[in-house]
Formats: sequence, structure tokens, C-alpha cells
Amino acid sequence: MQKKSGLFGKHGQTVILVFLDVLMSCLSLILALQIYYDMKAPEQLEQVWFSMPLVTVFTVGAMYAIGVYRNLLRYASMDTLIQIVTGTLIGSALTYLSSLALYTMKIPLFLMPRPIYLVQFMVMVLMVSVSRFSFRLMGQAGHNGLWFRKKHSRRIMIIGAGWAGAQMLRDVQAGRYGDSSVSLILDNDPDKEGTRIGRVPIKLGSDKVDEYVRQYGIDEIIIAIATPEESLTPLIQRCMATGCRVRMFSALQEMNGSGRVRDVNIADLLGRSEKKLDMSEVKTCFEGKRVLITGGGGSIGSELCRQIMNFVPSMLILYDISENYIYELYYELEEKYGAIVRNTVFLRVGSVRDQETLDRVFDEFSPDIVIHAAAHKHVPLMEDSPEQAVKNNVFGTYNVAKCSIAHGVKRFVMISTDKAVNPTNVMGASKRMAEIIIEALQKQQSATQFTAVRFGNVLGSHGSVVPKFKSQIEAGGPVTLTHPEIIRYFMTIPEAASLVLQAASIARGGELFILDMGQPVRIRELAERMIQLYADPLMPPVEIVYTGLRPGEKLYEELLRDEENSTATSKEKIFIAKPEQFDWSEVEHMLTTLKRCMDEGGDMRQCMRDLLPSFKAPEEINGDKGELPGNVNGVSA
Repeated sequence: MQKKSGLFGKHGQTVILVFLDVLMSCLSLILALQIYYDMKAPEQLEQVWFSMPLVTVFTVGAMYAIGVYRNLLRYASMDTLIQIVTGTLIGSALTYLSSLALYTMKIPLFLMPRPIYLVQFMVMVLMVSVSRFSFRLMGQAGHNGLWFRKKHSRRIMIIGAGWAGAQMLRDVQAGRYGDSSVSLILDNDPDKEGTRIGRVPIKLGSDKVDEYVRQYGIDEIIIAIATPEESLTPLIQRCMATGCRVRMFSALQEMNGSGRVRDVNIADLLGRSEKKLDMSEVKTCFEGKRVLITGGGGSIGSELCRQIMNFVPSMLILYDISENYIYELYYELEEKYGAIVRNTVFLRVGSVRDQETLDRVFDEFSPDIVIHAAAHKHVPLMEDSPEQAVKNNVFGTYNVAKCSIAHGVKRFVMISTDKAVNPTNVMGASKRMAEIIIEALQKQQSATQFTAVRFGNVLGSHGSVVPKFKSQIEAGGPVTLTHPEIIRYFMTIPEAASLVLQAASIARGGELFILDMGQPVRIRELAERMIQLYADPLMPPVEIVYTGLRPGEKLYEELLRDEENSTATSKEKIFIAKPEQFDWSEVEHMLTTLKRCMDEGGDMRQCMRDLLPSFKAPEEINGDKGELPGNVNGVSA
């Protein structure tokens, strides 16, 4: 059975509206005549009867032609009002012109004084508009339970009585979120307590979420706070604890109050809401430049590509060993930016270990800026293959840096990691060696500005615990965690990429930039919050099982070594570390020793420890805390 459209069904609505408009056309003409003659015009009534067919046919016909009767009454808006005004104006004008034509044909009964037609037009607009918007209000009232409540209607609680909350209420009442109704709005402003937005009451106290959920039988909570003054994480957690679906209102354009509703994500629960950063200097840095990104298809590399495209580079070259990643990214960019991508974005497959291919690519494009994001980053895998970490992360960085100097690159930015600080694993040690190469090359020459940017984990990147935990939770568990005390820094991929670009824009050469990662997160708490977010409430509780620290893994990460002081920059959340200085002779010795160790099949891990005194065994950093507590195998969350 086909569902009816609007309040009366598609054809029934049209018939009723046409009938009403015929009546209002006649009535508007009578009222216009009475208003014009100050309610004393009995001798003019004969002309009204002759003119009624004209005004009815022309007005209703004009409104039908411009589509007034195709509008759904529930969504009557300013566009509907414009259509009504246009149709009525055409109808009144045609009525007057027809009456004038008949008058010239010596049929005077049809022509009335000209002001009557203007008054009729205004009265008709008023009457039709009131009728349409009355239907809209009646439809919303029934939809929101003012005349009746549908048993299957979802009951929504909005948190936030500002412009975002008011916009959210209007959207729900207009039926944009299905069969839903807003039962109440919560806010913490004492001045708003006891007031209403429309017919919906405003209650005080977002700390009473669970109480109001029970009292009003709430099914869904929408947090509509456009500009929060503090972290929303505690509020989101309270809302999640109620068992209701929790969503967020995200402002798209504050000027016109538009927005969209999205589900809560793990970044919200970790308090890593993305802030709008000032990218004016970044635009100046990258606009019209030739930019080459190694590892352009990876998590950070691909996001850097997306953001750099907004600054209109003359060329964007993606260099990656994985053809699949850059192929998919290319067509994503093409869908967004169109044909311009074909003349701007270029894909080249190759390894940073391959000096010959690198030289050929640099010869072909002569990049102005190089962002070196290519690296082996997976800690346990690099523990098993330390020589691969050295080939890719140490010698690969050296190869790209040499090419940059040889081909006149103006700015070179290397992506580093917090695991390079007091490293306990091969991956971190190799990245620290790459930092040392960059620092020494800056002292060795002045043509290319060499800079490194150091930050921690990014949410949702390849190899991150977040996608792993999510898949385990959706499969019903258990969630495997190495240790209950392990902590890490996190930021979102877009935030990390934006800060890298900002750091690149203010670099002058030789800096080791540190990104402010906020507060570290206990991975156990991350797992518990993700279980709360993604677990099926109808299924058995998801367990957390501890498996023990992996090879090379430490309980906590650091962004600075003890001897590295940091200073603020002109950009919020970006700092400059002052690492120890290395001469180029020391770097040459390091590279020669590593090469000899690889050629002779020596103990690469021990070789790295000999060259890098800060490279410690995990037990030297973790101590007794690295052991799992007794009798702890798992926990339900």
C-alpha cells in the first residue's frame, strides 16, 4: 500500500487547496471592495459578481502554473511565500488587464477602481499565506504530539538552548529527522530555566541527564552546543551511560545557522575536538608551489594531500611504494576538485630506498617543498626486521634529503614520532637517527631548510589500536590490550596534518617542532569508552583481555627528552625543541657503521644501541610496572 503524501495525500491535498483558494479569491475581492468604500458599497456588488470568475481563474491558474500546489504543506517556507506572492500578483494583474480590455469593448460592468485590485492582491496574499502556514503548524503539532502522540515516535532531548539548539528543534519539528519529537531542552543558563522555545520547555541542569531520560522516556539525545566553553567529554559520557542514542549537532555555517547531525565518535570521547586553525600563512607557503610528499598514500600523507589541495599548489606529487593507496586517493581528489586534478596531482610509485628513482622523480618535477612522511612505523614488525627499519627510516630519509639538496628544494619537512624520544624499540630508534640526519644536514648547508615535526599517535591511522578495537567490539570481543597501565598521546588525523602544515609554514631551518598532544590517554579507558560507544547493548558484555607488553613496547610515550627544552612559537599548540647538536662527521660515522652492520649481517639492534645511547631496553624504562598484575586475565566493561 502506497504511503500518502502530506496531510491528505497527493491528489486530495491539491483538490482541497484549489477549493480553498477559489473561496479566498472571491472573498478577497468582496473584502477589497468593502475596504475601499469604507464598508459602504452596495451599488458596486454587481461588478464583484462579474469579476469573481476572472480573479478566480487567473489567480488559481497562475499559482498552479508556478507550482504552489506541488509543495508539501509540512515544509512550507519562504520559498512557498514567494510563490504565493508571485501567483497572486499575476492573477490580480491579469484580472485588471482583462477588465480594462472588456471596458474598452464597452462592457463597463467588469472594471472597478484600480486601487481595489491592489487591495485585493494584498488581502489574497495574506489569506493564502495564513492558510498554508496554518497547515504547516497543524502538521508539526500533530507530528510533535500536541494534538496526539504516535506510539512509535522517537522522543528526543536536546542539550543546549542556544542558536544551535533552536535550529535543531526547528529541523526535528519540520520532520527532517523522521518520526521524532522533542520532549525537552536542557541548558545550564539559570536565566533560561522555566522558559520555552516554541512549545518545548527548557530545563536546567545537564548534570541531571539520566533523571530527565527516565522522567520523559527519552530515546535519543542530541548535543547541540555550537561553541562549547569547556570539554564536552564528561557530558557525552553521562549521555552515553543512559543507554540512549547520542548524537552531536555540528555547525556547518554559523552565519545562516545550518548544520548537520552526526553520531558521537571516539574523538569526542577523548576530548580531541578539532579546532578551526588559522591557515593564512599555510596558504602563502603552499599556494602555487610544487609539493612532493613521500608516503603520500598513508594516513598522514593522504590527509596532507587533501589539505594542501585547498591551497592551490601548482603541482602535488604523491610518491609511495603502495600504488593502491595513491590510486584511490587520486580518484577521491578528482571527485572533489574535478578536472584540475589531472593537471595538478601526479602519482609516482617508488621506494625511498631507491636513489635512482628518487633522482628521476626530482628531475621530472623539481619540487619546491618536500614533506617526508614515508616510514616503517609498526613497532612489533620492526622489532622482527630491524634492518628493514634502518634501510627505510634511516637511509631512506638520507636519500630523500640528498635529492632535496641536489635539486634545489627550498623546504624539507620530516614527519617524526614521539617514539623517537628515549626509544625502547627499533622503530623509535630509527626515527631518532633520521632526526639527527636532518639536524646535521641543516648545519652542513644553507640552500634547503630542513625541519622535523614530532607527534604521537593519530586516531584511526593504519596500525592504530582504534580500528583494531572497533573490529573486536563489533565481533563481540574480547578486546585485547597489552597492559592495564599503558598510556598514549592521541590526536585526530586532520588536526595532526593541519599542525604539520602550520609548522612547515613557519619553519626557518633546523627546528624540531613538537605538537601539543594534550593529555595522555590510558588505553584501558580508551577501550572502555569504545565498548560503550560501539558495543551492541543486546549482546553479552564485551571483555577486555590483557596479553602483556609486546617486544619494544613501553608503558608511556614522551614528546621531549630531559635535555630538550621547548619554546613556544607564534602558532598555538606548536613548540620548538632544542635537541643536542651533532656534527656531520658523527652522522657519517653512524651511516657507515649501520651500512657495515647490514652488509656483514651483524646484530643490528645492538649496533643501533652502540650508536644511540638513548636507545634503552624496554625493561630499563618500564621497570616492574611492565609486569601484568597477578591473577588479572580480563575484565568486563
